[in-house]
Amino acid sequence: MLSSISPELFNYIAITFGRFKWQLLAWSCFFFVLFIGLQSQIQLKTPSVLVWIAILILFIAIESLVVAAFMFFFGVLPSTREENIAWFKFYRTIEWCETILFTVLLPLPIILFLYAFIRLAI
Repeated sequence: MLSSISPELFNYIAITFGRFKWQLLAWSCFFFVLFIGLQSQIQLKTPSVLVWIAILILFIAIESLVVAAFMFFFGVLPSTREENIAWFKFYRTIEWCETILFTVLLPLPIILFLYAFIRLAI
C-alpha cells in the first residue's frame, strides 16, 4: 500500500477533487468562526456533549484546511513541466517531501480527535 503512494497519485486525487478546494477552504473558515463563537459560550456548567461538539467542529475545521491545502499543493506537479534535469530533480525531491508530509497530515486531525475522545471521554 505505501509503495503506491506517490506524487502522481496525490496529483490525480487533487485534480479529481480540485473543484472543491475553495468550498473546503470556505467551510474551514466557517467552522473556525463557529468554534470561536461556541468557545466563548462554554462555561464550567456546560454539558460535556456540547463541549465535544465544539471540539469536533474544531477538528472538522482543521481537517478541511488540511484537505484544501492538499489540493492546492498537488493541483500541479512542477516536475512535469520542467525539462532541465537539475530542476526536475529539485522539484521531484520537493514533491516527494510534500507527499510524505501529507501522508502524515491528512489522517492526523481524525486520529487526534479519536485519541482525545478515547483519552478524555472514557
